[in-house]
Amino acid sequence: MSKTQDLLKKINYIEADIEIQKQILFSIPSDQQGEMEKTIGIIAERRKEIETLRQQIKDIDPEEFDRILVFEKAINEFKQLATTRQFTSITGRNINEPCALSLQDGGSIECLIKACDADGNWTIITLQGEIRHFSQDTVTEKPVESPIH
Repeated sequence: MSKTQDLLKKINYIEADIEIQKQILFSIPSDQQGEMEKTIGIIAERRKEIETLRQQIKDIDPEEFDRILVFEKAINEFKQLATTRQFTSITGRNINEPCALSLQDGGSIECLIKACDADGNWTIITLQGEIRHFSQDTVTEKPVESPIH
């Protein structure tokens, strides 16, 4: 499992580097075509590295790879929802910091991400990678205002 975790860490570092390279690309003046092409090449190379690492994860731990795909699908679906809903509060699970949605029936649901929209309705990604929706009247908690909108 530690080999898989090491590969995931490498992927995270490379993804961070890709984001930096994108910022560099956007800051290059349009008349510097060579610099733009060089940066695009770096981004393409980093993406290939990620694909190679993902393939290694698939080879050594197919179950973990399948779980990763489930969570990637949920995150992409959540991002798509965020384009159509105005979320006023988004909270994510952090290390040693739980994330759960408290329900009117006294229960709660552990989640990776919970978000409340402008109408008070909630959307969560469960620990299993499912996206679930809850109306305001089924939830006991009030949203915490996110520092960034």
